Amino acid sequence: MTADAQTGDGQQTLALLHTQLSMLVTALWFEIDHRDGSAASGFFTPDAELTFSRRTFRGTDEINGVYSDRAARGPRVSRHLTSDFHILRQEADLVEAVSVLVLYAQDGEPPIPTTVPVLVADVSDRFVRVGEAEGEARRWLIASRRIENRFLLPGDVLAVPTE
Repeated sequence: MTADAQTGDGQQTLALLHTQLSMLVTALWFEIDHRDGSAASGFFTPDAELTFSRRTFRGTDEINGVYSDRAARGPRVSRHLTSDFHILRQEADLVEAVSVLVLYAQDGEPPIPTTVPVLVADVSDRFVRVGEAEGEARRWLIASRRIENRFLLPGDVLAVPTE
């Protein structure tokens, strides 16, 4: 983070950046929860890496595959709840951030009889700003996402490959 983040203008800029990136993260989880992730790869750069525990998917084709494979297995109810979004590093067109993910999920149709989350994880994101300053609108995308399980119910199988 730059030193000007301590000034009034810097804090306002940081607050706007925090809001923009939080909205991007929330929109991605909404896409996954309500549309089976069919457009999830649109939140990532073409060469992005998406890592679940020890399994990494590279590029939007592999990321599309993760969510299309999940959807092909049948109905699933999921709610990805995020909190504690924190910017760790900020540069002009690069931001590194971490947040907490709590996941309630189970295969089947709603309502699902469950009361405990299947996963609590740290999510580390590296965002890059893409687009031309004078052409295409500039926007933030995820260049790298790593989901590290902190709590996982014994015997639970997540909907995405983790190994």
